[in-house]
Amino acid sequence: MYRKIRFLLIVSFLAVFSQVKAQFNDPMTLEVGPHVGASFYMGDINPMYPFAQSRLQFGGLVRFNLNYRWTFRFDYTHATVTASDEVIKWRPERGLNFTSRIDDFSFIAEFNFMEYYTGNPKKNVSPYLFGGVSLFLYKTYTKVGDEMVDLSNYDTEGPQDPDEKWYNKMFGKGVPVGLSIPFGFGVKFALSRHMAATVELSMHKTFTDYLDDVAKKYPEQHALYTTADGNTYDLTDPSGNYIAGQQRGNASFKDWYGMGRVSLTWKFNLPESRRCNLSKF
Repeated sequence: MYRKIRFLLIVSFLAVFSQVKAQFNDPMTLEVGPHVGASFYMGDINPMYPFAQSRLQFGGLVRFNLNYRWTFRFDYTHATVTASDEVIKWRPERGLNFTSRIDDFSFIAEFNFMEYYTGNPKKNVSPYLFGGVSLFLYKTYTKVGDEMVDLSNYDTEGPQDPDEKWYNKMFGKGVPVGLSIPFGFGVKFALSRHMAATVELSMHKTFTDYLDDVAKKYPEQHALYTTADGNTYDLTDPSGNYIAGQQRGNASFKDWYGMGRVSLTWKFNLPESRRCNLSKF
């Protein structure tokens, strides 16, 4: 009889201990908030200098915290990236410039190097790595005097090659939708029981070479634009230095864009999640 009671007590203790342990190790929560920072581009006009000619980016995120180590988030970002041969000076004789406006929708997984939980004073900071996939909408312009010209309306590198590979056609000239692989690192800080902040740097490896409208060679037929005052501008070769067949861009390398940003989020406890009251400031 004594042995049976002892056995039941041990089993009961282990069950309670397991439940308490699960409460600490399974803090499923949701975080929502805005982010803001600087966006930049790297490609044929700027192949080497991160944050050169950076512009404002902003948006919002929803983060699902599965446990202390793994979180998943959905991001929306509105970003502007720009570059000019005159400023970057990689190939200043070319005279090209562009500005692209991007609306990015990303699904991202994060891995915390240290155990982290917003609201737990002992687990309130952690560096993290992240990666995922994004779909983005974009439109590319070039500045002609004081005018911004939509380059999707002009064949600056001639008509598309009918023998082009299918994946190049899918993300080629005039296609307003792109696919990218975002990845990077950051640091999370729990500021209070419900509020957290992150600082992160991300890069987006895209599958298009037309974020900057520079990809291949100079064509026979140049794209011309007539300004409001009646002047004609060569969108293909504003410098007048090149002839058909010479290299305008590098088709072997696709364009990238990146961001440095901070976010501020508010934590919501999920109705079905298990929580521990000790995880409070």
